[in-house]
Amino acid sequence: MEELIKIHSPEFSDQEIKYIKDMINKDLSKTKPIFNLKGFLFGWFYLLYKRAYLEALAVIIISLLLIQIGFILHSFLFLFLGLFTPNILVGWFFYFMYSNKIDRDIEQCGKPIDKECLAKKGKKSPGMVIFALFMVIFLTWPVIYGLITKQDVTTEQNKYINKVEKVLK
Repeated sequence: MEELIKIHSPEFSDQEIKYIKDMINKDLSKTKPIFNLKGFLFGWFYLLYKRAYLEALAVIIISLLLIQIGFILHSFLFLFLGLFTPNILVGWFFYFMYSNKIDRDIEQCGKPIDKECLAKKGKKSPGMVIFALFMVIFLTWPVIYGLITKQDVTTEQNKYINKVEKVLK
């Protein structure tokens, strides 16, 4: 198993490989959480870079749900949690999430395991990170534009809701 993990992700240290092997073998009594600094600093972008798309999507959904709750409840706490919880999750649970990806890749490469297939699935994906950055900028551009130009970029519906809230107060 360790040889397969090395083929898939040669950049991991021996300690990280042993940890991932224990996670894949479901031997959780031997595993203690290992903090991943890159995962903490870059969050779901790092998962995209490592081609762990399913795990990145789960982290993004958690983040968006917390941010949406923050907007609905007008709670800065949930907005803060929505922005920083994903990085904390990826920092502490990166190896758990990535071991699921390695396990899926090993299963997809068949038996006997095709080592070329496994090495190909372990490649990095900087293109997906660049695409995600462009999407984040594209989706947040109205807010960024409003902050830069100091213009009100709210929709007519939001303006109406704000007027109703002022009247009710």
